[in-house]
Amino acid sequence: FQPLGIGMLTISLMCDGAIINMSEKIMKEYNVGQDEFIYKLYSIALVGIVGAAAVRGDLVEGSKYLLTPGTYGEILRGEDTTWSVRGKNFAIFLFASTGFFGSSCSALITKEFGALTMSITSTARKATTLFLSFALFNNVCTKEHVGGIALFIWALVAKSFRASRKGLGNSAMSRSNVNAYSRSQSGDKKQLIELEVMSSQSRDAGGMKRRTKRHG
Repeated sequence: FQPLGIGMLTISLMCDGAIINMSEKIMKEYNVGQDEFIYKLYSIALVGIVGAAAVRGDLVEGSKYLLTPGTYGEILRGEDTTWSVRGKNFAIFLFASTGFFGSSCSALITKEFGALTMSITSTARKATTLFLSFALFNNVCTKEHVGGIALFIWALVAKSFRASRKGLGNSAMSRSNVNAYSRSQSGDKKQLIELEVMSSQSRDAGGMKRRTKRHG
């Protein structure tokens, strides 16, 4: 248990929630495509990450690792290598490509359906990843994992309930707007009919006056 890790995770979740809501506003307000938004966002993040890695010395060490065959443990222990340089670079390229594709899909969901829907989808994805990690890799399930699973399920249900209530509210507002528009349209038609009747009556009255003058 590391309090620093818990604090960093909390800050990361807060930033993640802020980015989702801000990205929805930016893409809708400025009509920005999801791929363009993700590309520019990742480009800015790349500058910061490369700068931090260079200051810490991780950039040089990581570059040496990519240019050396074998896993990190095999390199340290001097064992026979199981990964080639080409294989490691291809794995990183595949990981980056699928990550960009997933981020593009997430941004599209945010743009088309809103930040709340994207948050629900992201929570369900994380819960699915957690379940698959236990099913496929024989990980030990501790009390912390059970608490995390319960927290995930509770958050998913709460967000789904909030989304359903919001949808009902929007549909009620839409119906009220439609009814108000219909009433305004019917009122406008009634006013037009009254104006037509008044104009026809004025025309009839004017015609009667002219006929009376001619007979007189």
